[in-house]
Amino acid sequence: MNFKEQLKKIMSFKSKHNYIFLLGFIGIFLIAFSTLTFKRKDENKQEEIKNCFSQNNTDEYAKHLENKLNNIISKIKGVGKSEVFITIENGIENIYANSEKKTTNSNENLSGKMSKKDDSQKDVVVIDSNDGKKALIVTQKEPKIKGVLVVCEGADNIKVVEDVTQAISKCLNIKKNRLSVVKSA
Repeated sequence: MNFKEQLKKIMSFKSKHNYIFLLGFIGIFLIAFSTLTFKRKDENKQEEIKNCFSQNNTDEYAKHLENKLNNIISKIKGVGKSEVFITIENGIENIYANSEKKTTNSNENLSGKMSKKDDSQKDVVVIDSNDGKKALIVTQKEPKIKGVLVVCEGADNIKVVEDVTQAISKCLNIKKNRLSVVKSA
């Protein structure tokens, strides 16, 4: 039996087995398709965050954090409309791979005492890429946040101010004295 005959037999739906087989095939196809779709969305988000870091643009990084925080804060009960402003203390810090050479020189002086001299030399590891030679980055440290300002409608309520302050402090791992929550006009 060739492929066309098999396909005609399956499509005829004369048998319960063929119908179950077709439903199973459609189910497997949908599962595989949804997995690929969600994976692409996750990869796009990771790429967006990675681009934020790789461009060494602290303004874009701050805007990204401001948008995320504003989305979270606006969901807190009593906040109302809100706006977030973040100041950054320093830019993104690249940590480069180093190769280190250590040499120890031992000498005996005239009085018979041994002296040791340790020398070490650190060099940044350089790799060839399509764009030429580049230093090998091991990791990148996020910029340090200097302060956060939240302007919201519900800031006249002490409970709302405390909830917003607590949320931002936990999300960004910064001290509460670096946060300010004020009522909007």
